[in-house]
Amino acid sequence: MPNLRIDRGEVLRQVIAQVEAKLSEMRAGYGAARDAVLSSPHVMKGKREVFGQEAAYLANALALNIQEREYDLKVLRNLHLPESPERVVMGCVVGVGPDAGPVESLYFLLPVCGGMEVSTHGGEVIVRVITSGTPIAKALLGKLVGDEVTLPTTPPRVNTVRSLA
Repeated sequence: MPNLRIDRGEVLRQVIAQVEAKLSEMRAGYGAARDAVLSSPHVMKGKREVFGQEAAYLANALALNIQEREYDLKVLRNLHLPESPERVVMGCVVGVGPDAGPVESLYFLLPVCGGMEVSTHGGEVIVRVITSGTPIAKALLGKLVGDEVTLPTTPPRVNTVRSLA
């Protein structure tokens, strides 16, 4: 992966767009599950008639997931990205790779949405979102460009912080 300039604001907008799309899907699913609960009989005629009960469980689970995603959106929309970070902090995009080589992996440190991936530069570059509680984030936080970092992979891999945006 070539050393490219990453626009953190654009990557954040893409993360927000992914969360909004997922939230829209969940709301549609919640509506369907709620309608299934309302249209099923409230009294089971046999022990195998559990459709209404299953739909209720699904609706409750989706409602909780919707609340979590709404919270994520609120956090992301109120996040202030650091202006010119010198060290790895929350809101940074960090590139790591071998000491003498190019950036191999890009990580975006955010307080929520860990595990998401966002593509940039026409899909050529993937940025992975990590949260502060992950082992990779713990290894990266506070590092400077040029610092060695041991990534918790199997087996552990020593890399260098190659870029910081």
